[in-house]
Amino acid sequence: MAIRTAVLAVCICLASCDEESKAASEPYFLLGIRAYTSGDLQQAHDAFTQCLELEATRTDCMTNLASVLVDMGNDQAAEELYRAVLAVEPDHADAAYNLALQLQDRRNDEAAQAEAVHLYKRVVTADPSRWDAWANLAAAATELKKEPLVAIRAYQRAIVQLEGEHENSSEEPDPNEIKILAKLYYGVGMGLSELTGEQCAQLAAGKNSLLIGVTAEGTAEDGSPIDGNAVCQENAQNSLRTALDLDPEHAQAEHMLAAMLAAGNGEPGEGGGGVSKASPAFVKALFDDFSGSFDEKLAALGYAVPKLLGEAIKAHVAQARGGRPFRTALDAGCGTGLAGPYLRPLVQRTLAGVDLSPKMLEKAAMLTVEGAQPVYDQLSATDLVTLQLEEVLPAAEVAGKFELVAAADVLVYFGELLELLASLARLSSDASVLIFSCERATDEEAPDGWRLRPSGRFAHTRAYVEGMAARAGGFQLVSYEEIVPRMEYGKPVHGHLFVFMRGRK
Repeated sequence: MAIRTAVLAVCICLASCDEESKAASEPYFLLGIRAYTSGDLQQAHDAFTQCLELEATRTDCMTNLASVLVDMGNDQAAEELYRAVLAVEPDHADAAYNLALQLQDRRNDEAAQAEAVHLYKRVVTADPSRWDAWANLAAAATELKKEPLVAIRAYQRAIVQLEGEHENSSEEPDPNEIKILAKLYYGVGMGLSELTGEQCAQLAAGKNSLLIGVTAEGTAEDGSPIDGNAVCQENAQNSLRTALDLDPEHAQAEHMLAAMLAAGNGEPGEGGGGVSKASPAFVKALFDDFSGSFDEKLAALGYAVPKLLGEAIKAHVAQARGGRPFRTALDAGCGTGLAGPYLRPLVQRTLAGVDLSPKMLEKAAMLTVEGAQPVYDQLSATDLVTLQLEEVLPAAEVAGKFELVAAADVLVYFGELLELLASLARLSSDASVLIFSCERATDEEAPDGWRLRPSGRFAHTRAYVEGMAARAGGFQLVSYEEIVPRMEYGKPVHGHLFVFMRGRK
């Protein structure tokens, strides 16, 4: 969540700027400001360029020209100018902030994120009142995942500064800033939830930790050492509640609070905290946020489901269908299309992809196979539960429905599976194949067949999945495999992969 503000640099030129060159360049500086403010980027570009021809080290013209270049889409030239400003004036906060914004956008570049963190630290050191810089420092540090306490403290400082501005103002708070506050509290909550007990104690012992139930000395109110795990989990939940108070439509805060409550109740059973599936709003927000770096993040976690799913379908085609490909197939919850290249060779005609995230589908639409043929013939941003065949199949194919339905890690966002599996059955032909993965729970963990984990994902028992598949559409198990979908915090996640068929004799 990078906070962007329109920053116009209005600093004066340095001592190296003589009075004559300053006087000559000043009209072009002022013309550039007027043009940029009115939205005339080309005139602003020309004016700031002329300013620099008259005074090459005038940093206000350099910074504003760089900002114009960003708006014109020339990020590389803008970055070079921001760096040139910092070479002339190392403490130039606007140039540091804007350069950090550019670097922060490179979410898959660890070195860029590290430099962004460094630059934001320089900005808040120069001006501790800048809540936007504190917020961006928090987001960049969270992305980097190397300094969790830095991220949490920065979120807290951003909250203090932004709330302080509201308290000191007689005007009604900007609704957009209220939503930003909700995001900041969400960031604090998620950061706290991932701390170890030792890290939480270290945070509590720091100055102005803002943790409830902890004294200024970092101890419990009775003077005893704190239980780090308990303190940070309680404060994490409180932060998510505050996020929801500020923005009742914050689906991610709502879902993750339910997951924390479910994990903390210590009771067996459904363990969903009253949540039987992730809301479509939560899933859309989650994957829209991660669309830019989704594939790379999963690769870093050793994400194996698309490959495992593709291999299982390929084996089924060879063994049960004599090599005959499917006529039509649905990639349910296709995301950016990671499973698409494995499915495409096994589908003769229509391969459709459905996902709630339009931003994910934009990436899936760019996938091609040999000859520049798109991997997917149809893509739709639709809820799987309400999906209609006409939305994703040509009219000539609708009657036959889908011969194959594949879902890679989609069921992890559903606790109760009957509604989803019934919908997939409705979209499937009478002799279809259904293949999907999900996270694995033991009968002891989930006596009712499923539970919501602290990660916000659901896990299911094998017996529950088989029972719901049979009940929803008469699906019978063809093959089953225990798998490791990915790593999480350095440990393997337990999952399973199912292949079902309808109409088996």
